[in-house]
Amino acid sequence: MELRYLTTDRQREIFGERLAHARANVGLKFKEKSRSQLARIQLMFGNLYALYEDEQDSDESMISGVAMHDLEMFPQTCPKPDLTHLRPSSVIEMSDFWSLSKGAGMLVWCGAAVQVAHQNPGAILVYMVVGPGKRLASYLAAGFAKVGESFVYPYLETAEGGEVKVQTLILEGARLAKLIRVLSRMTAGRLNERGSVRLRDFVGLNLDRSSGEDLAHPRQPRSGGYVMPEESMVVN
Repeated sequence: MELRYLTTDRQREIFGERLAHARANVGLKFKEKSRSQLARIQLMFGNLYALYEDEQDSDESMISGVAMHDLEMFPQTCPKPDLTHLRPSSVIEMSDFWSLSKGAGMLVWCGAAVQVAHQNPGAILVYMVVGPGKRLASYLAAGFAKVGESFVYPYLETAEGGEVKVQTLILEGARLAKLIRVLSRMTAGRLNERGSVRLRDFVGLNLDRSSGEDLAHPRQPRSGGYVMPEESMVVN
């Protein structure tokens, strides 16, 4: 498995297409508002990573992905929380997390941990869509902390045009360091000269993407006392 760092315009285009498809068809089912330019900004300027079964796979073979940017690259998506006590370059916002194959999102999280570890992070910021299931509990068990109350997210809407609420989550300090260490060990991933991460498939990835099943609730491997975050949760 490879978590590939995406550098070309075509790779970013495919990432955007897969993201839109996952949002519309997997889990909570929502979409970006018609006038919103947020996705375009993140696709153009964020650091994008996609999961492939093999390092030789074509760009079209990506099966899961995530976007990351630090606050020196461009600001956090929403005004809150106030993170001005931290160096902007040390705060990493994770977004646009999608998966089209059961278990793939778990491997993306592990590969992302290897990437983040090389950036000396002070905090990880997530805006998580509020919905049914154990999504929030999974994040809290992994060490994230809630910041404030949930609020209406200005850039997304449901498939029917309704409001989408998100919960701000922060991971920092010793809990951040421990989760990075745990995830990195689980996958034995290593960063290569291209900025990509080779991964060991410890979840027994199901690559059947034709069934149309709900991929939001994969089985949850545990390590070091953590319940790993579920797929299809980081969505801004």
